[in-house]
Amino acid sequence: MTCGEAVETNLGEPMSPRARFAHDLAEFRKAGKMTQAALAVRLRCHESLISHIETGRRAATIEVAEEADRTFGLDGHFVALFTKIAQSPTLGWFARWVEEIEPRAVILQSWDPLLVPGILQTPDYARAIFEATTAPDQVDQRVEVRVRRIAVFDGPQPPTFLALIDEGVLNRPIGSPRILAAQLRHLLELTQHPCITVQFVPIATGCACGMMSGFALARLRDGSEVVSADSILSGQVTADHEAVARVKQRYDSIRADAQPKSVTHQALEDAIRKWTR
Repeated sequence: MTCGEAVETNLGEPMSPRARFAHDLAEFRKAGKMTQAALAVRLRCHESLISHIETGRRAATIEVAEEADRTFGLDGHFVALFTKIAQSPTLGWFARWVEEIEPRAVILQSWDPLLVPGILQTPDYARAIFEATTAPDQVDQRVEVRVRRIAVFDGPQPPTFLALIDEGVLNRPIGSPRILAAQLRHLLELTQHPCITVQFVPIATGCACGMMSGFALARLRDGSEVVSADSILSGQVTADHEAVARVKQRYDSIRADAQPKSVTHQALEDAIRKWTR
């Protein structure tokens, strides 16, 4: 199995509702021989919004969807897509990352100062997190979506994944000592995958630049780069070059303090023994 090989996008690959909205808006606009500026006039919005929607940087509003259907003489096509986008409240802003970015990534990099990365979590560990932070009727769905993300490594062209994790995660019994021990065993097993590298950043390093928030970077098959960053009040997924450059610089700074893989494996084994006593 190889990792991170650049391949052509599979045109048969299903699009998320948000990606389909962006694709179809651009196609109908071009078929109507309209510039983005001309379409913006018809949809009663700023030209920059059309550009952001078509490139995936912004989601459309219901007003844009309704005007697009009227402009192109469609029977609710764009409104139906908008409704599907709006019906993913459990993922919110992160839906774009899960549905559009991770499945197309050649390289994934992440920094997590508090928890095991979501894509590597066990169901019990994820459930313990969501039960403390999410409405009860959304917990099952969010757990299902989170643990399903690991499937990106099962395909013929899995991404290379480089995960940096703060060492404090080893001593934080999310859910219970039993749940953490099982999560750490799972993490140790995943490090045997040829495409997954996990490195801990020792608490003793201080790592001040990593304490602001967790984040992730992705390089896609077409060479473009995207970042996601989260905070308690907001989060974003963006391909803005300045934002990508800042996050890459921070990631490199954090990785400079990371332990070698062999030391990380030993730390995992020691923590597993500690939590299974």
